[in-house]
Amino acid sequence: MLKIRLSLSLLIIVLILPFQIALAKNNECERKPTYDIIVKDDLAQFINDNHNLKITSSGLITLDDVPVQVTSKVKKQAQVLHTFLYQQLPRFENQSHQRLNDTRAAFEIAIRDKLGNKSELLKNLNSLNDELNKLLKKAINTREGVTYFYHQPFNNLKQDGEARGKSIFYKVIGNSVLHFSVFKNYSAIKKIAKNEWKIQKVKLKEFDHQVCELITQIDQQYNQLVLELNEL
Repeated sequence: MLKIRLSLSLLIIVLILPFQIALAKNNECERKPTYDIIVKDDLAQFINDNHNLKITSSGLITLDDVPVQVTSKVKKQAQVLHTFLYQQLPRFENQSHQRLNDTRAAFEIAIRDKLGNKSELLKNLNSLNDELNKLLKKAINTREGVTYFYHQPFNNLKQDGEARGKSIFYKVIGNSVLHFSVFKNYSAIKKIAKNEWKIQKVKLKEFDHQVCELITQIDQQYNQLVLELNEL
């Protein structure tokens, strides 16, 4: 029974990992954003409890609705940061959803191949994928050309994703019909979890590294700009 639960949980947890693939703390990204970001073609905005920083595509800066006179160096830094955010955040959003959907699709193919098209696990797999995509949209989403990044939902993606996964996992365990199906097909499910995970693990780790690198670059540029403004 424990082995069945472990195999089921692996199938479920694997879709959570694009947010934080490494469960060990020493492997998590050290950078944790402390601000929300709004970015569009001509403006980027950083919002937190301390200030409201706006930078335009031309490098003009407003801090708490007060225009700031800056040097040409700082102006250039602001321009570079705006361009980086405008290009990279929407790309990150799309790649995150694509990574989730690709992982789901890979496991779906494996499940259909081993268990057939009517496997109840497919429904649970798709249900979890939908839940995780909704969580991702709470962290970052683009509407009418404007991208919104919310740091608290982003920082909680791992925790919230695991909670969603556990909820569906217990639903699976509580479904007697499905539980019997899992027991009957335990060998096939174990093979799916083991073989497909080997493939997806590498891809997910690569993606997690890319996410951490992006967040680090944003945070470094933001902190450097704030430092420059404080020295004016």
